[in-house]
Amino acid sequence: MNRNGVAIFQGRYKSILIDADSYALTLSAYIHLNPLRAGMVKKLEDYPFSSFLDYINTKKPVIRRLDTSLILSRFSDNTQQAQKMYKQFVLDNREMQSPLKDAFKGIALGSDAFIKKITGKIRSIGEEREIKKIKFTATYNPDEIIKTVSDYFNIKKSEIFKKKRGNIYRQLTLYLIKRYTDLPLREIGKLFNMDYTSVSMMAKRFENKTNTDKRISEMFKEVMKKWKEKADECQM
Repeated sequence: MNRNGVAIFQGRYKSILIDADSYALTLSAYIHLNPLRAGMVKKLEDYPFSSFLDYINTKKPVIRRLDTSLILSRFSDNTQQAQKMYKQFVLDNREMQSPLKDAFKGIALGSDAFIKKITGKIRSIGEEREIKKIKFTATYNPDEIIKTVSDYFNIKKSEIFKKKRGNIYRQLTLYLIKRYTDLPLREIGKLFNMDYTSVSMMAKRFENKTNTDKRISEMFKEVMKKWKEKADECQM
């Protein structure tokens, strides 16, 4: 948890933004009540895998370096007193409903001002990404991508289109054209003499290689760097 916002798991691998000032205490209690609510134990202190034990200081810390001050400071400056008061707060609210039902579109939970701030940031990020996408697709077309790859690796363009096993130049060029141009899959398929239904699969396989093969990853980064230099020159 931090003092500006927190994220909590809701289902598998899902988190939402939390206004700490408004909901941190409620959510902390709700989460700590999970073992009791699920019928796993009759007393919260009997569940050994919860940070609740850290908050009430009943045993050796379960989580190292866990900062409980954000929650406990709401009760008292005296740590021991705050721990007792928090424990009582949790037990007094064992019937509470999930605060997540009030989440805004499943992504944020907080005051009106907090929600307004979050939606503003999301809108701003979306606009920024859209602008970058527009600039990139406007700067490059398939012929420029093919020429860039050909020039960078000092190979003939015909080498790019050879249908041979492991032709990394072909895979790289197809991936870049699919990702950074508005050329339809059918047209990309014609360009590479392949069925358009296979274009996405080849692009995906190359993308996976950039994440698992260090050599290919470095090669991809160098080509992208070259592109950026050319884009900067065009904008000057």
